[in-house]
Amino acid sequence: MEVIPYFLAGLIIGSIYGLITLGLSLIFGVLRVANVAHGSFVMIGAYVAFFGFTLWNIPPPVAAFGALALGAGLGALVYYVAVKPLMRAGELNILVALFALGLLIAEAARMVWGPDFRGYAWSIGSLSLGALVVELSKALGALMALAIAVALELFLRRTYFGRAVRAVVQDPVGAQVVGIDVEKVFLLSTAIGIGVTTMGGVLLTLFIPVGINPYMGGVYTLISFVIAVMGGLGSIMGAYVAGLLFGVFQSVGYYVFSLLGFAQPFEMALFLAFLLLLFILLFKPTGLFKI
Repeated sequence: MEVIPYFLAGLIIGSIYGLITLGLSLIFGVLRVANVAHGSFVMIGAYVAFFGFTLWNIPPPVAAFGALALGAGLGALVYYVAVKPLMRAGELNILVALFALGLLIAEAARMVWGPDFRGYAWSIGSLSLGALVVELSKALGALMALAIAVALELFLRRTYFGRAVRAVVQDPVGAQVVGIDVEKVFLLSTAIGIGVTTMGGVLLTLFIPVGINPYMGGVYTLISFVIAVMGGLGSIMGAYVAGLLFGVFQSVGYYVFSLLGFAQPFEMALFLAFLLLLFILLFKPTGLFKI
């Protein structure tokens, strides 16, 4: 029974991992572009949360919507600066440009905000469930992540834009023939994808009270790619559910490897998550939720 708190903790942090991955999966699904600058936008969202709370006392759940607007604007800029001009040059050129952009953003953040680790503490109390103590701020972040994932899924399934996105994914040329503005779909998908990513960065700060720094994005880029592949690249709810699985394996794995006396239980838990990915891809090469 001692493992249950770690299982629930894994679901909570996994919900945030899933949210962070949604934007990456959406952009790849529509544009067939791997956003290797992904972690830099997670970092920007984290700084939005930090400065919003420390300077203006804005709670992270509120700051998340400001981060959405900022991220959407940055996403549109990224599309016009790094993606659209290189569409004809090929995906590899876009990949290199986004990699360079991610480095540029991280270095610019270091120059403006400094290299030091930062953090803040926002608490709205806790709930005791027997031996388990749940911090309400983290639970609220997880619920917000779930709500955003469901809202995005419904938006893509029930609206005209969502139908246009699915048409472009299936056949961009055919979609253009029937009157769909393919470039607009690319632009809005990039803006929404990066906007959701920055929201995830805000909510992530509820779990890393002293972990905000310009170079924090690298590990979350790696985690997001693992989750996106596990869930099926391009699948929104697939990314979210895979995030939950990753969080549970990471948290429970940490507990198990700690009991076994490993010196680096967190790294071993990551290894376990990668092993899970390999096992899934052996039997389902397209990911869990991709047909």
